[in-house]
Amino acid sequence: MAYVGNNPAEIYSSVQKQTITGDGTVGPYTLSYPASTNDVSVFVNNVRQEPGVAYTVSGTSMTMTGTVASTDDFYVVFSGLTQGTITPPDASVTTAKIANNAVTSAKLASGVAQAPISVAIIADKKAYNTNGGSSSAATINDRDLNTKLHDPDNIVTISSNQFILGAGTYSIIYSCPAYKVNRNQAQLYDVTNSTVVSHGASVYAVDTYNGHSVSTGYAVVTPTSNTTYKVRHFTEDAFATYGFGVATNSQVSGLDGSFYTQVQITKLA
Repeated sequence: MAYVGNNPAEIYSSVQKQTITGDGTVGPYTLSYPASTNDVSVFVNNVRQEPGVAYTVSGTSMTMTGTVASTDDFYVVFSGLTQGTITPPDASVTTAKIANNAVTSAKLASGVAQAPISVAIIADKKAYNTNGGSSSAATINDRDLNTKLHDPDNIVTISSNQFILGAGTYSIIYSCPAYKVNRNQAQLYDVTNSTVVSHGASVYAVDTYNGHSVSTGYAVVTPTSNTTYKVRHFTEDAFATYGFGVATNSQVSGLDGSFYTQVQITKLA
């Protein structure tokens, strides 16, 4: 339907109810709204009373024919009075009434699950014929990180084989390959605060059987300002050139170098 001027606001209406405490008399009892006898429905102990016989109303004064005790469930419904509002009633707005993309994270309660804000992937990428590097015996070695593989929102910065995250909440998954170093384990280290954040899986790259392993770890960090992290790797034995992984050594179409340490960073908030 067309309108001249602004469209009228949609109005929601509700019937008004008043609970009254009986005082052992017939009244009169004071109503919240002025009415006439036939404009209200009176209930005593959930039994509807007959207008003009069980009660009469004049303005805001209501008189009962019989007495009403304080223990009686006594209330009035103003049938002839509705209250209009442009505010939808509680639990009346359905999903279909909300426009797509209209609700932002600022309107969601704390703790409500949300889709990740952004994901970044960084790695140690070397030439196709370059091995991962040498491990040292009984030492926690720093692993290389030199390449962004994915970071559309620029949430991470790589510098000197370390990575920097700004304030926020992040889920981090990291993995480190090893070759013929026997027992080994990766870890995530907070350089800014000089503390180990998490430990990766304990794995075993058996030297005598040309063993290869990958230690994977998980962490959630909540830096309040720019914080620097690095991935470290304990290796039981030293192994020159290949300790941190073996190169693909192939230029087959579809390969793009040799990859070793990898880190996936998901910004949650």
